[in-house]
Amino acid sequence: MNCLLCQSSNTDAFTVEKNPVHNYFHCTRCELIFMDPEERPLPAEEKARYDLHQNEDTEGYRQFLEPLVQDIRNYSVMLAVPHPQVKILDFGCGPTAFLGKMLGEEDFRVSNYDIYYFPDQSPLQRSYDIITSTEVWEHFYHPHEEITQLMRLLKTFGLMAIMTSGHPGVGLFHNWQYRRDETHVIFFSEKTMRWIADEFNLDLIKAQSPYWIFQKKA
Repeated sequence: MNCLLCQSSNTDAFTVEKNPVHNYFHCTRCELIFMDPEERPLPAEEKARYDLHQNEDTEGYRQFLEPLVQDIRNYSVMLAVPHPQVKILDFGCGPTAFLGKMLGEEDFRVSNYDIYYFPDQSPLQRSYDIITSTEVWEHFYHPHEEITQLMRLLKTFGLMAIMTSGHPGVGLFHNWQYRRDETHVIFFSEKTMRWIADEFNLDLIKAQSPYWIFQKKA
C-alpha cells in the first residue's frame, strides 16, 4: 500500500498483537506510520470516543497548552501586531474550543473549526496568520490533502502550530501508549515533519514532540 502522505510504495506492513490489535504500515521514505484504513473506527465510533475527551479548564491542561500559547505570544511580538489583529484558526478545536478561550483571555481573536463540534465551513474561507491543531493530526485519514487544505489558509510567513506526539519507531511502537487510542490512526516522526516542511515550502522552526511549529516560506 502506498504511503498516505508521500505516496511512496516503500511501505512495510506490520501487526501490533497487543491490545488493541491492529495492522499498520510504515513508510521507509518519510517514516509515517498509519493504521490499515480498513480498520479505522466508523464516524459514530470516532465521535463517541471524542466525546470522552477531558479538554476542560484545569491547571494541568493549561500547562499542556502553555508552550503553544507562548509561541503564539512570541510570534505576535515579532510581527509587532496587537493581539486582536492576529488572525488565528484553531483547526479541530474539539467540543470546548479551549485553546481559543485561553488565547481569548489575552485578546487574541480565534476562529474555531471542528468537523463534529464546530462544523460551520465559513472559517475555512479565510486566511490566517496562525493555524493551530492540537491533538488533531493523529486523526487524519488523508494527511496530504488535509495539510494542503491548511496551507491554502495560511498566509506567507504564517505559523502552523501542531501538537501531536512523535512516534518512537516501529520497534517501540507496539508498547507505545499513544497508539492505544483507537482514533489515533496516523503517526509522525521528526523525519516525517521535515518531509512535510520540504514538501509544503515550510521551515520547521520547532521540533520538540509533541510541539511542532512550521513557518510558511515566501
